[in-house]
Amino acid sequence: MLNSRFYRIFICSSLACATSASAITKHGFDFVLGIDGDFKAAIAKASSSGASESKRFILFVPDGEYNITKLTGDEHGKTTFSGSNISIIGQSADKTIIWNTTDTEGISTTATIYFPNNKNMYMQDITLQNRGTYNSGNAARQVALQQNAGDKFIYKNVRLLSGQDTYYTKKGRTYWEGGEIDGTVDFICGGGDVFFEGTKLVMTRNGGYITASQNPDTWGYVFNNAIIEVSNSSFNKTFYLGRSWGHAKTIFLNTIMRAEPRAEGWGPDMNSAPAVFGEYNSKNGSGGDINTSQRKTRFDGGKDPSSATTLKTVWNASDAAKYTLKNVLGGSDNWEPNKLTVQVPAPKISQEGANITWNNDDNAICWAIFVNGKYHSNTTSNSIDVGSIAAGSKVTVRAANSMGGLGATSNEITILEANVTYYNLTINSSIGGAIVASPNREKIAEGTAVSLIAEPASGWKFAGWTGKSANDAGTASTWKTTMTKDIELGAIFEAKGTTTFQAEDGIIDNAINESTNAGFAGKGYINFGTGKSTVKVPVYVEYPGEYTMAMTFANGSGKARSLAFAAPGQCTAGIDGCKSANIISFETTDNWTTYQTKETTITLPKGASYITFAIVNGNDGPNLDQIKLTEKNVEKQDTSTIVIPKVFRTNAEAAETRVYDTNGKLVRYTNGKANTADLAPGIYIIKTTTQGYNIQKIVHVH
Repeated sequence: MLNSRFYRIFICSSLACATSASAITKHGFDFVLGIDGDFKAAIAKASSSGASESKRFILFVPDGEYNITKLTGDEHGKTTFSGSNISIIGQSADKTIIWNTTDTEGISTTATIYFPNNKNMYMQDITLQNRGTYNSGNAARQVALQQNAGDKFIYKNVRLLSGQDTYYTKKGRTYWEGGEIDGTVDFICGGGDVFFEGTKLVMTRNGGYITASQNPDTWGYVFNNAIIEVSNSSFNKTFYLGRSWGHAKTIFLNTIMRAEPRAEGWGPDMNSAPAVFGEYNSKNGSGGDINTSQRKTRFDGGKDPSSATTLKTVWNASDAAKYTLKNVLGGSDNWEPNKLTVQVPAPKISQEGANITWNNDDNAICWAIFVNGKYHSNTTSNSIDVGSIAAGSKVTVRAANSMGGLGATSNEITILEANVTYYNLTINSSIGGAIVASPNREKIAEGTAVSLIAEPASGWKFAGWTGKSANDAGTASTWKTTMTKDIELGAIFEAKGTTTFQAEDGIIDNAINESTNAGFAGKGYINFGTGKSTVKVPVYVEYPGEYTMAMTFANGSGKARSLAFAAPGQCTAGIDGCKSANIISFETTDNWTTYQTKETTITLPKGASYITFAIVNGNDGPNLDQIKLTEKNVEKQDTSTIVIPKVFRTNAEAAETRVYDTNGKLVRYTNGKANTADLAPGIYIIKTTTQGYNIQKIVHVH
């Protein structure tokens, strides 16, 4: 073991890693499954994170098998994963498995994971498996992945395992790179524009269909450099490339057919004839040409004979030329998903005393550290200390690209013993924002570079540092230092001049920050859940007293819904044993996109605080958009006689000075010079001790 002096680090921040000015903004994993919570907690946090294209929510899933059937599934085991700008990253495609079972069959009721209306989603190195039919020989419809709507999905090295209807798409653009899809019948089915690059397709039964395209978008399913295999050699030449579910569009370009379909290639129509069936440059497993002379060209339309048509199904280079990635997925916004899947090269790591180091890479969003093959931590710095890693352990590092996907593994090193001193880093939480620390780990070695950034919530601003290290931190919102002693730091945030506060900026528990129903203000609204569901909205007022609180909401449920609310110091019905609280009923609105305002009265203390909203008796609530506070009966201070004693206005030398607000909260600590000139306006209690006197004074700052 390391011969070291250890101190524990307390990080009270909702954000994982600091930002860095580079080619991409450094950003660590937001949630690590099994460390930060289970899959239910991961979905709740991701859905309510308010992630954006510039700041994605990254969920990392270490190797393991995760049965989510009862944890997040509905009565049939189907799990809904809402939200946008979310990355789901596995440690390895073959060993990171999320799976479910279902008690029924049906294309819309059984998905292992269901994306209802997501946008800008990214998944890499993971397996989704519906175990209801996989390897059972049963052709029941049980889905591994369902995309209902949304746009711009990327799947890199993803495996989908089931039987019939393994992968069900409906709308939007999707890019597959590598990966594998297994199934029995119509195991890639539905609509949208989907471009598969180098994806392996595995038929697991005799006489099935790979695709069943239905009412696709402009291009449909386009397979380029795909590989077709069978799970049993007896299935060779018994299956079809696909059939038309409804006006199908399916194209196979440059396909390697290690297993070949039936000579006719395409199966009987279902509900209509296809619009486009095409095949170009198909090769066998040895690189030779596939005999396509008997490919089907006449389609009778199935249940719709009027749609019968004759198609050219064996194409030449000219026919295939327009089916490029750019044409199929580029759209009006020139989307280039293949640039987002590029992996960051493996770093070369080494141990230097107390640290493992490697060269920085501006294209890495962060790095993941693995000890003896298991996930250990992630960092936005190009080094970690070895304090939490036992001597003799094998360590490797992988770099994450801008979407969070992990590249190749570094060289492996064996940790050597080191005699190192470690220091405390204590970060105090604050209302209206958070402190983001990098590195973010439990022990920091002496001499390690540390970055601390005060990040305010929307509508708030940074007003200063607090804590024993406040003097060292200076006045800027970013402090970069080197660990030479213990650090204790907090931040003051204020929203002076603002009377409107967004619900989605609050601390959310078992609720979702949604932006699906248009008409809201800010970045979204709170969609409450059932059971225990709350949001603590940060607010700021200049004076203590009564305020009119106007709540903007939508309630398209068809019946009134209630919420309990509480000011600081009050309890909320149904929370922590409280049986009585302020409860207000929200009438119905025309629909979920119709927002209106409800008013009530609330008593608040001066400065920053939280207003808590909670559902009542486990029943669902309205969608809460924002609150606006208007003075009603407040206690305004007379500022005409404000005086600041000279000792506090000047840079007098002092052994120790502490500044408290009227709630007794420490807002400033100095060890040496005392100065209140940059304090926010308000009333403060100042306690100063120096040689010759010990003084306590109430001062007014304006």
